[in-house]
Amino acid sequence: MGAIDGIQGMVAGYLASPKGQEAIRSFLSSPQGKEAIDSYLSTPGGQQMARLLLLRALDGLSIPDEVKAMIRDALAEAGA
Repeated sequence: MGAIDGIQGMVAGYLASPKGQEAIRSFLSSPQGKEAIDSYLSTPGGQQMARLLLLRALDGLSIPDEVKAMIRDALAEAGA
């Protein structure tokens, strides 16, 4: 298990670095990255993850609380 933990730590460290973040950004903006995102979001797990991320992102947006509440309600309905 130690080798796997070490590899996971190296990958996590790379992804947290500016170079790793730029690599992720480049991939996600590429046609292959967009295709991978679309494919993932078409799955139930991908849709659930998107709802979780959207709910988390709402907290950081400077939009009226009423709008946030409407979005949260819509996401809850979609997840039901």
